[in-house]
Amino acid sequence: MILPPAKQPIFILDSLPKEIIYTIFDYFWAHDILYSFLDSSAYINSIILTYHNYHVNFKSILKRLFDLVCCSIRSNQITSLILSDDNETPCQSKVYFSLFPIEEFINLRAIRLSDIENGNRTSFTNIHQLKYLNYFETDTLSHLWMIETIPKLKRLIVNKFSDHDYNQENSLCAISFFYLRNLTLPYCSYNQLRQILRSAPTLTSLNISLIISDCTGIDYFAEQHQEVPLIINNLTISIHTFTRTISRLLFERFLSRMPYLQQLELNVISGGSSNLLEGNQWELFIQKYLPLLFAFNFKFKIINIDRNNYHTENILTQFRSSFWLNRNPAWYVTYDINDFILYTIPRFAPHTIKHSLLSISPHSTTLPAAQYFTYYNQINELELDANEKSSYQYTNVQRLILSITKIDENILDLSKVEFLCVKSISWSLKKLLRIIKTSMIRLYHLKIDFSFSLLELSDSDSLAQIRILDLSEFIYSCKKEDYDLSTVFPYVERLTIRITSLLQMFYLIDRLMHLSSGSFHITNDSDNTKELSTESDLHKWFTEKTKRLRKNNSFTYRLDSQSDFWIHLWMSSEIERPKKVFYNYLIFI
Repeated sequence: MILPPAKQPIFILDSLPKEIIYTIFDYFWAHDILYSFLDSSAYINSIILTYHNYHVNFKSILKRLFDLVCCSIRSNQITSLILSDDNETPCQSKVYFSLFPIEEFINLRAIRLSDIENGNRTSFTNIHQLKYLNYFETDTLSHLWMIETIPKLKRLIVNKFSDHDYNQENSLCAISFFYLRNLTLPYCSYNQLRQILRSAPTLTSLNISLIISDCTGIDYFAEQHQEVPLIINNLTISIHTFTRTISRLLFERFLSRMPYLQQLELNVISGGSSNLLEGNQWELFIQKYLPLLFAFNFKFKIINIDRNNYHTENILTQFRSSFWLNRNPAWYVTYDINDFILYTIPRFAPHTIKHSLLSISPHSTTLPAAQYFTYYNQINELELDANEKSSYQYTNVQRLILSITKIDENILDLSKVEFLCVKSISWSLKKLLRIIKTSMIRLYHLKIDFSFSLLELSDSDSLAQIRILDLSEFIYSCKKEDYDLSTVFPYVERLTIRITSLLQMFYLIDRLMHLSSGSFHITNDSDNTKELSTESDLHKWFTEKTKRLRKNNSFTYRLDSQSDFWIHLWMSSEIERPKKVFYNYLIFI
């Protein structure tokens, strides 16, 4: 009798059509796809090779994952790309475009640039050849020259504004806004705003910050003459003025030409008039001119308030009508009597708070007492600065700052904390590490904001969960009698530390085997640092003094000696990618 062949295990994804796998991949970053699926089966490898919708995010990426993407994905397979030359990934864009020139990204539709080095302009010279590019995001106006000849740009986002960007204002005039649908600018003059609204007929989402320094500018802002109503449905405006006050009437004149608005956010950072507090008048205006509006958030900083006519209860009463409260979600407001700020919650509820300062008075908000948890749930960064008892609990704190030596676990859920900063020098580090290991199971970023000796950590269990370690106030010594940092933090991938010599940096590089990004603040080593007049000298030092970088010279670095002496390093880890075991994904057929 012939026995049937034994059933062989098959990877479950191998049974799915490639179109479904493609759809699954659409929800992952490229490095996650490669790390999770590469070499899981021959079928999946073939799909990885033919997939043409990779979203590549190199922001804060580990060097070994960057190398994995470079080795596995061709430029024509990428549709969105995020590049960053910040201190965690110095010289990244230069390295990447030396491997894949930008003109080869023929299917690229979106690009985001962060902290790109000024000396790397030539890498982007041919960006205009990317015919499908319609999304451009950057952190400076000085990059707008790249998109001057891209006619069909649909989304433009500039995230920051710095002093040197004042000379770049005219660069907006060279951009084609005709197809633009979404625009975010960190600074915009009223003249530029008028020009944008006239030349962007398809604009539906606008997020801008206006700084108005003269009285004429306020009137000019309000009188944005349009022949036809604007089709904008999502508008966010921040205004800072140094002269006249910003009144509700100015907003009404500006907004009355936007009947299709569905989401509106107004932020008057300074110079708000008292009539911004008149909820009844806002209600009448919205009902008449903004009939489609379903989300209205604001934060008004009021000056020269008339306390006789505008007191807390008088103000809040106008925001308790059915117009404000009988909607889903309701438009709740809070009035800060100390700083004269009226704002909607939860949108403008604080996300960062000191425990000793947080309290809600029933007389300062329209939020029902039964929903106060909404206010506290917005707080994701908490500083414990007092041992005060509390009747409420912070349920979503992800960043915790300790300025005292006691943690009341009744007021917050330590299991959700991901970042911990310890400021109090009175903490016992052994006790702290025990709390981290037993209660802060999600903690991966630790900052110790005072100087201590590693000997205090002797006999302590290792914290394998810590991936980011910040010891910027700590003076490190690698004497034989001192304790080894890698023993307590064996899996650190990103390190910021103050040291007293270059030799200590080399020692740490060789000891922390998983380290990918290191920022070293070097003090009291002027004899050696004077020798590093150029970055080529530093490269020579790295390869001569460290076994790790001599063995694998795939690293980049930045020397920052303008004020203090800093070295920022990005390198591949010594640890190979672990082999995956797929027991949970096997099926038998």
